[in-house]
Amino acid sequence: MRNARKSPGIAPSGDAMTVVYRKRENFFEKGEREWRVEDDALVRRGADGIEARWNWRDARAVRLRWFPSYAKPWLHQFRVETAAAKVTIDNGHFQGIASFEERSATYTPFVRAALERIRTLSPNVQVHIGSTPLAFWATMALVAVSFAGLAAVLILLPLPAPFPVVVMAKLGVIAYGLFLLPRWIAKNRPQHSDLAHAADDLP
Repeated sequence: MRNARKSPGIAPSGDAMTVVYRKRENFFEKGEREWRVEDDALVRRGADGIEARWNWRDARAVRLRWFPSYAKPWLHQFRVETAAAKVTIDNGHFQGIASFEERSATYTPFVRAALERIRTLSPNVQVHIGSTPLAFWATMALVAVSFAGLAAVLILLPLPAPFPVVVMAKLGVIAYGLFLLPRWIAKNRPQHSDLAHAADDLP
């Protein structure tokens, strides 16, 4: 169709439509990676032009989880596992040192398209939501030890009055972590799902 407008992240590929997502991973990458959902495969094209492909029919498991940090509280991850590889993609774009951009506007349609291709070509794939059991319980143990240590410091050690700025800053980070913790537990406890509902918690 002449003069038809293209949607962001959608590019024509023969008779089909390819869903495209772009991001820069870290400081060491010279430019953005391009991820493509094609009919038969997930494709990654680096800034150097080198491509890698993973066939949807080879998918054995997928995992979606919310993976926040202080700098990226909105971070979500999508992982596709095959017998030979584990491919992880998130919605964060590296802009510069300590500077990140959320790209959920193109990440979410990309993941939905990927899940649909997997649903068509590998309908029996395992679907996991949240962290792995090992990572979840290791994180919970670390949180418990950290807060126990903090409580001991606050109770046993005399603190100067007024509090120095560094103490207040640390307490602020801890308070922020406590604010996120209930949501993190709810969204990252190990769960099983199915391809029809896997995208329910996408950003």
